[in-house]
Amino acid sequence: MSSNFRIWLPALAITLFLAACGDNKDSAPASTEKAKPAPRATIISTALTQTVTVEVIEHSVGSLESIIRPEVSAEIEGRYIGGFVITGQRVKPGQLLAELDTEDYTIAAQAADAEVAQLEALARNQRRTVKRFTKLIKDKLISIDRYDEAKAQLDSLEEQLKAAQARSNQKQRGLTKTRVLSAYDGIVDEELASPGDFLKVGDPLFRIIKVDKLRARLPLPETLANQLSLGLKLRLVSPMAPDVTVESSIQEIRPTVGSRNRAIDILTIIDNPGPWQPGASVTGEIILTTRDNAILVPKASLVLRPAGKVVYVIKDGIAHQQVVEVGEYIGGNIEITSGLEGGETIAVNGAGFLTDGSPVTISGANQP
Repeated sequence: MSSNFRIWLPALAITLFLAACGDNKDSAPASTEKAKPAPRATIISTALTQTVTVEVIEHSVGSLESIIRPEVSAEIEGRYIGGFVITGQRVKPGQLLAELDTEDYTIAAQAADAEVAQLEALARNQRRTVKRFTKLIKDKLISIDRYDEAKAQLDSLEEQLKAAQARSNQKQRGLTKTRVLSAYDGIVDEELASPGDFLKVGDPLFRIIKVDKLRARLPLPETLANQLSLGLKLRLVSPMAPDVTVESSIQEIRPTVGSRNRAIDILTIIDNPGPWQPGASVTGEIILTTRDNAILVPKASLVLRPAGKVVYVIKDGIAHQQVVEVGEYIGGNIEITSGLEGGETIAVNGAGFLTDGSPVTISGANQP
C-alpha cells in the first residue's frame, strides 16, 4: 500500500495544480469587466449666444489742431517799445497787445494837419474872391476871363485840400497803428518780437490761437481708402480729459497719401469740450460699418479642431461640435458669421478639453 501511494501522490498533486490554474483563467475576465469605469463628465462654464449690433471699428492716434492761428504783425515801420500780453494769456478783440514808437508818426501827422489848415485858408479866401467877382460880372465891371481864372483857382485849391485831407487821414491812421490791437478772441501762443527791435511792415509780433473749435487729424492705412467716405461716424478721446468722449463724423479726407507714413489723413472739426488744447494727441474710433443681428461668442469658446474652428453646443448635458466661420474680433468676443443662429448654450471655460459627444457638468448659470 505504501509503495502504491508513493507512486500516485505526484500525479495527484499535478492534477490539482492544473485544475486551480484553469479556475483562475476563467474568473479573470469576469473581474476585469466589473472594474471598467464609466466616462467622466467635464466641468465647464457656458454662455448663451445672443444677436447684437456689431460695429466694425478702426482705431487711429492723431493730433488736435487750432483752426485759426493768426500772426499779429506790424502794419507800419517803427521801433518796438514793448508788449502788454504774455504767452498763455487770453486776449479779446480790441485789447492792446503792444506799442511802437510814435514820434515820427506824430510829427508826420502834425505836418499833414498844417498843410490842410494852409489850404483851407487859401480856399476860404478864394471863395470870397469868386463871390465878389460874381457880383461884378453881373454889373459888367470885370471881364469874363478874369472871373473864369478866379473860379479855376478855387477849384484847384479845393482839390489840393482834398488831397491834403487824405494825406492827413493816412498819417493819423499810421499814428493809430503804433498801438497794436487784437482782432481775435483767443490765447497768445508765442511772442515773436522783443522790445527794441526795429520792425518792418509785416514783421510778426504775436501768434494767437483759437481753442473754441479744434480740428482732429487722424492718419489711417492706405489699405482702408476704399472703405472711407465722408459722414462716417467718429468717437474721439484725448489724454487731456480721458473721461470725455466727443462724437463727430468725417468731414474731410485728404486727397493725397502721406509721403512719409503712407497714410491717409481724415479731418473733422469739433467744439472744444473744455480742457482740450491744440497739439494734444487724440485717439479716434472710426466706425467703418455696422452689422445688425450679429452673433458674438467669447474667445475662450472657439476651439481649433481638424474640422476647422468649432464651438461646442451643450444640449441635455452633452457637448455637440459645431463648425463655425468667424468675422470681427471685438474686445473679448468673436463675431460668428455662420454656424450659429443665436440662443444656443455653448461651452466657454473647458471647451478645449471637449470632444463631440462628451458629457459635461455645467458650473454656474449661463452667461450671455
